[in-house]
Amino acid sequence: MIYLDNSATTPLDSEASKELINYSCLNFFNPSAIYGKALDVKKDIESAKQTIAKSLGASFNDNIIFTASATEANNMAIMGAYRKNFGKMLFTMGEHPSVYNVALNLKNLGVCVEFINLQPNGEVDYNDLESKMSENVSFISVMLCSNETGAINDLKRIYELKSKYCPNAIFHSDGVQGYGKIKVNVDYFGVDLFTISGHKIFGPKGIGALYVKDKTKLNPIIYGGGQEYALRSGTENVASIMALKKAVENFGNLNENYSHVQQCFNAFLDNIDKNNVKINSFGSPYVLSLSFLGVNGETLVHMMESKNVYISRGSACSSKKAGNRILENMGLTPEEILGSVRISFSKNTTLEEAISAGNILNNCYKELKEKLK
Repeated sequence: MIYLDNSATTPLDSEASKELINYSCLNFFNPSAIYGKALDVKKDIESAKQTIAKSLGASFNDNIIFTASATEANNMAIMGAYRKNFGKMLFTMGEHPSVYNVALNLKNLGVCVEFINLQPNGEVDYNDLESKMSENVSFISVMLCSNETGAINDLKRIYELKSKYCPNAIFHSDGVQGYGKIKVNVDYFGVDLFTISGHKIFGPKGIGALYVKDKTKLNPIIYGGGQEYALRSGTENVASIMALKKAVENFGNLNENYSHVQQCFNAFLDNIDKNNVKINSFGSPYVLSLSFLGVNGETLVHMMESKNVYISRGSACSSKKAGNRILENMGLTPEEILGSVRISFSKNTTLEEAISAGNILNNCYKELKEKLK
């Protein structure tokens, strides 16, 4: 099997799986209990926060709040920050559904929400963003790296614009597709809220986290026993938290990983006939978006599956919806969107796998085009 859908999910790191078992079967204690073994588990959670805070470049480990997913973390960031006296809220057209659909819901409820267009390369249109900034802006959400195209947004540039036009606005970034792949420093980026996910970085499903610069600016959206500074109640998923910690510890050298993935990215593309293919990706080599003209991308995905190679149409959270909001906003034609596929690499992808998959995809495309003549 050649697995090239790493933006959808990744396999669990072997050492992380041991932590999952350890804290499920041996150190299974509830960290809210008052006896010694439970208090030890509570300390372990604090250690996990410290590890993750350090990986984010955060100043303090108590800025980390664990959630059940990145989707929950994004919802917490937006709905937890929202106040009735908010002015304008800005979101990009490139956001993941767990951000975009929350924004749409707020707009439907009468909140002043505006969407920022994308450039043809998939990055946010900084000029459009600047034109919509004013003192009335209360909240801005711009993802770090696109899950569809790999486009990387310049968060530092956005922070500088925010500081100029709306210094009091809360700045959130969905960092899921960038974290663990490119260098992240939340202090440098100037973000107030930053989302990460476990299963995108060889951690378990069912665990995410939200970096919160100032917890006083966030209200809980889940009420209960007061865990996670009373911002996210519910007994902590200790096993997944500790498995996430181990996955973070096993990132390896990000620069070396990036260089290796870039080689895989280039090798894959070298085996694609560019005559009838449009490359939609500009940014992170971990994500490659291609449009094969004259065919249906879904058919290509299933042809690849039959050859034991796994790619996708795009975001798994949008896979059952027609069209592609992000590619459309980048200016792609309906034909280009219909023929689009996404290939996503990981640090564990081998060069041989990338070369082989590129050849197989190219052959599948040629075969499909012949059948459609």
